[in-house]
Amino acid sequence: MNKELLGIIFLPAGVISMSMAGLWQMYVMMTETYTLNRFKDRQLMWVVTALFFSFSLAVYWFCPNARKKGIIFAILSVGGALMYFLAKAWLPFK
Repeated sequence: MNKELLGIIFLPAGVISMSMAGLWQMYVMMTETYTLNRFKDRQLMWVVTALFFSFSLAVYWFCPNARKKGIIFAILSVGGALMYFLAKAWLPFK
């Protein structure tokens, strides 16, 4: 298989994978943020600030059940970005 054919396959696969990572992240956010009610009012302010500035990392840090789900997010996002950039490098048109 040559690089151009792989590029044609990797380009949409990378975009789809990164889109799936975004959808997975929304699912994790909606299903795991109920655990944030264990924080008191003052602590919750810092948690919400962290969620606002660093969506992904804060969810996996403050919601312990979400940490196992973070592996799926990492695989989809890193794999999708890698496929996308390899496709852009391998395809002859810019």
